[in-house]
Amino acid sequence: MFSASKRRLLDRARELAALVFVVGLFATAALGVMMYATVHHTAQPEFCNSCHIMEPYYQSWENSGHKDVGCIECHYEPGSLETLEGKFKALSQLAKYVTRTQGTKPWAEVADSSCMRSGCHSVRMLDGPVMFGNISFDHRHHLLETRRGRRLRCTSCHSQMVQGQHVAVTPTVCITCHFMPGDDGAPPASTSDCTICHGAPTEPVNVEGRPFVHADYVERGVGCRECHNPVIEGNGVVRKDRCHACHAEEGHIERFGDREFLHEMHVTDHKVECFECHDEIRHGLLPLKKPEATKQEGCGVCHESAHDAASLVYSGTGAIGVDDDPSRMYQTRVVCEACHTGRSGERVIDDGGAGDLAFAPDDSSGAHHGAHASIVAAAGNVDCIHCHGPQFDGMLRDWQNAVGEQLERVKPVLAELKGKTPKGSPAVEPLVEAQRNVSLLELDGSRGVHNPTYALATLKASAVRLERAAQELGVELPAPLSDGFPFVSKDGCSECHVGAGRPATVWSGEAAFPHAKHLAQGFECSQCHSTVEHGKPAFSREQCASCHHQESEKFDANDCTRCHSAQNAMLAGAVAGFAEAKGVMSEMECSDCHGEAPDILRPKPASCVICHEEGFDQKALDWKAELESLTRAVETELESRVVGAERTEQAQRALAAVNADGSNGAHNFDYAKKLLTEALAALHAE
Repeated sequence: MFSASKRRLLDRARELAALVFVVGLFATAALGVMMYATVHHTAQPEFCNSCHIMEPYYQSWENSGHKDVGCIECHYEPGSLETLEGKFKALSQLAKYVTRTQGTKPWAEVADSSCMRSGCHSVRMLDGPVMFGNISFDHRHHLLETRRGRRLRCTSCHSQMVQGQHVAVTPTVCITCHFMPGDDGAPPASTSDCTICHGAPTEPVNVEGRPFVHADYVERGVGCRECHNPVIEGNGVVRKDRCHACHAEEGHIERFGDREFLHEMHVTDHKVECFECHDEIRHGLLPLKKPEATKQEGCGVCHESAHDAASLVYSGTGAIGVDDDPSRMYQTRVVCEACHTGRSGERVIDDGGAGDLAFAPDDSSGAHHGAHASIVAAAGNVDCIHCHGPQFDGMLRDWQNAVGEQLERVKPVLAELKGKTPKGSPAVEPLVEAQRNVSLLELDGSRGVHNPTYALATLKASAVRLERAAQELGVELPAPLSDGFPFVSKDGCSECHVGAGRPATVWSGEAAFPHAKHLAQGFECSQCHSTVEHGKPAFSREQCASCHHQESEKFDANDCTRCHSAQNAMLAGAVAGFAEAKGVMSEMECSDCHGEAPDILRPKPASCVICHEEGFDQKALDWKAELESLTRAVETELESRVVGAERTEQAQRALAAVNADGSNGAHNFDYAKKLLTEALAALHAE
C-alpha cells in the first residue's frame, strides 16, 4: 500500500503527464497545420517571386500560356519521393538566397516526365504534326528518334524564357540545329533541305512591294535554292571563353571540343540553353548588302574586275547621276549560279577587265586568256525559260537589243567629243562621268541583262552629260542624244518589257501590236493591261474601237486606212510587190459592212445575206476553209523545202499579206487565193 503522500505524488505525475500529452498533442497539431501552411505557401508561384532574382522568370510565367500551372507542377517530377527531392532542392536554394551564397544565374531543370504527366502533354506525341507559325512540326520525330545523333528533351527546344514567354520555342533554336555545319563545314542535307519545313507559299508573297506567286515556279521544277541563296548567316561556333561563364575551374573544360560528350552533358543529361554556348545562326531572307570591290592587288591594280562591275550593275549601284535601283532578281536574292548554269552549252570568258565578257566555246583563246582568265558557266535564253516559262523566250535578246542599241548610240558621240576636248575644258568633267558609266556597262559585259532598267538609266545619264559637254565645246549634235530611249512604265512593267515602244525590227513585241504608237501618245501599260493578272488585256479587243473610232483633232475616225492598211490593200487588190487584181468588193466602202464610227462592228457570215442571195453565208465559210488549207500548205512548204531566196521571200510576203488581212477572204477571196496559189507554185518550181 502506498502512503497518502506517495499517492498524491503519483496523482500529480499522472496529471502532469496528461497535461504534457494534451499540450504536446495540440502543439503537434499546430505544428502540422503550420508546416502544411508553410509547405502550401512556399509551393505557390507568388512565393517564388519573393526572391528578386526570380522576378523576370515569374513575370514571363505570369504572361505565358502556363500561367494557370503552378511552378512545382513542372519543376517537381511526378511522384512522392521526387516531390520531396524537389522540395529539398528548393529549400536549399532558399537557404542560399537567405545566406547570400546563391549564384548570379538561377538554374533549374524540367524533366520530360513533368511535361508528359497526365492532364498536361501526355498525348502530345500522338497528336501528329502541329503548326509552328507556318511550319508543320512533328514532336514524334524529335522526341522518339535521335536528331543528328543526339537524344533531345522537351526543354531542348522549349527554352526557359524567350521574348517574355515561359517555356516557349524560339525559331533560332530550330535553325541552329538544322543548319549547324557538319565536319565538312556544310549543313547536312538531311536537316537543311527546304522542303522539310517549308512548302511553297500558296498565297502571293510581297517582295519589295510587289506580289510574287511561287506556285508558277514550283510547277516548272525551280528549286528553292535557285532563288533563295544564301539563306544562312553564321556557323554556330562555340567559343571556349563561353565555358567560363558557368565553369570557373579549368579542369571542367578540359574536354572542350569533344562534341559528343558536351552534348550528352548539356543537352541530354542537363538543360543548358543552346545560345549559352553557340553563336547564333540566322536563316531566312538575309539583309541585302551592297557589293564591295575586290582588293586592288595584282591585276586589280590596273584592271577593274568584270565580276565587280556585274555585281554593281546587278545591285543597281556604281553609276554616276543615277539613283540606286537594284534588279528585282537581286532583291529576291537570286544568286549568280541560278542563271549561270551552263545549260546554254557555252562558257563565258572573264578576261580580267580587258573587255566585254565574251560568249565563246570552252576552247576559246585570246588576249589575257589562259593563266590570266577564268571560264565560268554562261547564262542563256534557256535559263530564263527554266524559271519563268516559255513566255520569257526571247526576253533576254530583247534586253540586250534595247541596251545595246542605246550603247551604240552613245559610244560614237563619246569618242567624238573626247577627241575634241582640250585639257582644262569645262567639258572634261561631264565627259569623264559619261565615260565612267559607259565603261561600267561594257565591263559588266551582260549588255544590260543583269539590270536592264538601271543600264538604260545609266546610258541616259551619260547622254545628258554628253549633251552638256557638246554645249561647252560648241558642237552641235544631229539630235538630242537623251531622246529616243525606251519607254519607262510607272507600273514597273518596263523592268521586264524594256523594248516596249522601240522599232519592230528591234523588239519582237511590236510585230504583234504597235506599242510604240500608243506609248508615244502618253498611254500607260495599266490602261490596256491588267496589273493583277499579269499582262492580261484589261478589256476585250472589240472595246479598242471605243477609243480608236472616236472623232479626234488628231485623226479622222472614218479614215480606216490609217490603221487598216493591210485590209485596204487586200480589198483594193493592190498588195505591194504583186500584180493588182480588183475584186467584187473593191468598190465598196468600209462602212457598208462595218458600220459608221464610232459604232464599228465585225460582221459575221450570216449578215452577208442582207445584201447577197440566200446561201452566201455558207460561201463565206467555204472561203475561210479554202484559204486556211492553202495557208497551211504554204507554211509546210516553207518549213520543209529549200528553194532560192527570191522565191522564198515571194512566198513569205504573200503569206504575210493574207494573214495580215485577216478577213478569211471576205475582202477579196479571189485575190487572196491567187497570192497563195502562186506562192505554192513558186516553192514547187524546179
